[in-house]
Amino acid sequence: MTAPTIEALEGRLNAHRELMIDMLAAMIGGEITITQFLQRLRDDATFKDNEEDPGVLPDEGFAIANASAREIRAILEAARARAAADAN
Repeated sequence: MTAPTIEALEGRLNAHRELMIDMLAAMIGGEITITQFLQRLRDDATFKDNEEDPGVLPDEGFAIANASAREIRAILEAARARAAADAN
């Protein structure tokens, strides 16, 4: 197994930080902000690899944003799986 790049680690860390800030802000704001938070989370999770052509070598900013989007998608998928399991 290869060690993750600095960009991948930074992207994952950014995703966790943004999710935590958004989640706490939504909880403080109440039901309407929770709904808005969930919609933003769905929107952020739709960013896919290679949606835009970054060129032959993607720059550092693209690599960080891509890693962040992958992490958000992974967290969202795990949350959906847990919610489905809890519902049963």
